[in-house]
Amino acid sequence: MSTCVPTSTVIPAASTQTPIPSISNPALIYSVAELEAFLSTIPPSSTLYLDLEGNNICRHGTISIITILIHPQRIVRLIDVLVLGDSAFTIASNSGTTLKSLFEDPEIPKCLWDVRNDADALWALYQVGLAGVTDIQLLENASRCGDKKYLRGLAKSIQCDLDLGFAVSQRWYRTKKDIGRLMDANVFATRPMDDKTIEYCANDVLHLPELHVIFLERIEDDWLAKAKKESECRLARAHSPRYWPSSPWKARGPWGSGYSKY
Repeated sequence: MSTCVPTSTVIPAASTQTPIPSISNPALIYSVAELEAFLSTIPPSSTLYLDLEGNNICRHGTISIITILIHPQRIVRLIDVLVLGDSAFTIASNSGTTLKSLFEDPEIPKCLWDVRNDADALWALYQVGLAGVTDIQLLENASRCGDKKYLRGLAKSIQCDLDLGFAVSQRWYRTKKDIGRLMDANVFATRPMDDKTIEYCANDVLHLPELHVIFLERIEDDWLAKAKKESECRLARAHSPRYWPSSPWKARGPWGSGYSKY
């Protein structure tokens, strides 16, 4: 396990650039037959990296897309919940596997960046209770040197923790910015979905496996245990009637400054 080094300390990198992850072409799944076939291809030993898109993702909004990256196979698929509706979670493979059973199985690892509103939406809108979740945002905060008072967004972590090179990072941020401008137009509910929107959805899971590895390498055992416990607490809070999806307190880390571990 690596030693945590303050951010002000400069260390020569063994590699000057993070390898660009290779994935299969992201594809939109919007038919019963496609979803049945997809569910049949997911190995039971896989880790699922997830992200949800829609209009105001939480109990008060809608889910249009669930993006799934299957690791280590690096297959990315977008499940069209807008088209499939409730059946997105109940359509079964030949072996009886459904999206709901995958998401609720604690033995199948799921990883998200800030699970809270995604878990809230899945539970409130479709009665799907995520289990087996590691919140990568919490791993970043727990493994970070120095002040842990505020949580970090995915874009900031990609900027600070990955060295993707100028061209790759610029494309990632440009896609984020371009689609971000269209959020008010409910871009995720527009059909047919254009290629840039599909790329945007894929981008939100594309680098999660690499960030996951980086944070695990630098985290201390006691902080890893804290992050796992807090991931479970986030799921429980998201199911509570008192959960506040837009609370300003959500920007704060769960451990204060983090200088005291106990």
